[in-house]
Amino acid sequence: MFGIEILIIADDPASMQELQTKLQDKGYGVTCCLGRDKGLTAIEETEFDVVLIDLEHESIDEFTMLRRTKELYPDTEVIIITASASVEIAVEAIKEGAFHYLAKPFHPDEVLFLIKNALDKRIMRLELMELRDLVSGKRYLNKLIGKSPKIQQLKKKITRIAPLDCTVLIRGETGTGKEMVARIIHRMSLRAERKFLAVNCGTLNPELLSNELFGHEKEAFTGAQKVKKGVFEAISGGTILLDEIGDMPSQMQVQLLRVLQEKSIIRVGGTEEVPVDMRILAATNRPLQQEIARGTFREDLYYRLNVFTLRLPPLRERRDDIPLFCRYFVDKYARQFEKEIPHIAPPAMRAISAYSFPGNVRELENIIERAVVLADGPVIMPEHLPQRVRGQTAKSVDHPRAGRLSTLAELEREHLIRVLEHTGNNKSRAAQILGIDRVSLWRKIKRYGLEKDSHVA
Repeated sequence: MFGIEILIIADDPASMQELQTKLQDKGYGVTCCLGRDKGLTAIEETEFDVVLIDLEHESIDEFTMLRRTKELYPDTEVIIITASASVEIAVEAIKEGAFHYLAKPFHPDEVLFLIKNALDKRIMRLELMELRDLVSGKRYLNKLIGKSPKIQQLKKKITRIAPLDCTVLIRGETGTGKEMVARIIHRMSLRAERKFLAVNCGTLNPELLSNELFGHEKEAFTGAQKVKKGVFEAISGGTILLDEIGDMPSQMQVQLLRVLQEKSIIRVGGTEEVPVDMRILAATNRPLQQEIARGTFREDLYYRLNVFTLRLPPLRERRDDIPLFCRYFVDKYARQFEKEIPHIAPPAMRAISAYSFPGNVRELENIIERAVVLADGPVIMPEHLPQRVRGQTAKSVDHPRAGRLSTLAELEREHLIRVLEHTGNNKSRAAQILGIDRVSLWRKIKRYGLEKDSHVA
């Protein structure tokens, strides 16, 4: 299954390289650590799906590594490989939480089989946890894919404001999922059992938009043969999303401001006020304060809408979440098109990760859908990606040394140096650009031995 990350901790470079090659050929992401110390560092910094421990020559209790892994990540499966296996030790390892205790010599296919079974067990456990979350009401937040700090912070804000019956302004670039967030807020609110409607304020002219929102009286205009309730009336008790609020015509902004203040509307052609009960959410990809300065958006309406603001980060600010999105979309479209595509080849994944995604999550979904359609085997390859994605990778991934391609670790280290240099060693700004918190940044600086370098002093 694509997106799986495996850690190999070994003290024999040759055996480690052989295992790495076998696993990468199957499309798994593999991190290798030579020796105990580097292995412990990797375990403490990153959550892996499976950890393989093969420390035959080091004077270390392999159970120490096993216990530390399970302490940090109880759902990570651990396979211990050893030449000195015994029934007693194997039983003890299983009691300590190991998935398997594999004796040498072994066939490579045996390791692949064990890893597949370990992954099946892990996935089943994670699906059970997801089911429990669904029953407990957290299922809606699970629609927000991602583990990056910015997404975790966004989830906390949504959890806090969803039950409150306040107006929310959702800001974000095109394709970041503003309507999805609005629907999540509605489903987690006290109005969840009532209607939710989204109206795009930029697709209708003022007359049609006014009629859509406020409705009209009989004979208000030619063809109005009966009273028509507008969205504000029809959705009474529910939630409305005014999408692309920055494109709302000026005269409509005045009418909306009155609705927010008076909690009532007047139908087109009418004179009587009709009370309305609804929660208003607004979304925009425009910088509204700049629109206010230009005179195209009312300042008083802005402050009425801006009771609470949610900013949805673009995909380029949360690159660590790209593999999660890819896994989700590959599974989705493989099922839809009835194709067996469990893997994305590492070069294709590097291409996707290096791309800038001006269209954000929506563009990533289109890229993956296209790749699934084009793939004629079980693996998505670089040639299944659009040229704009492959072209950017060629510029950013090629390594000048020895005419080879960089490893992901090398790319991360070099990018880290460039960002630190760009920010003048401002750690807070660097962490913001990288889409991580300061603690994670310091871990990466220490991991790559940059804390003593002049550029991070």
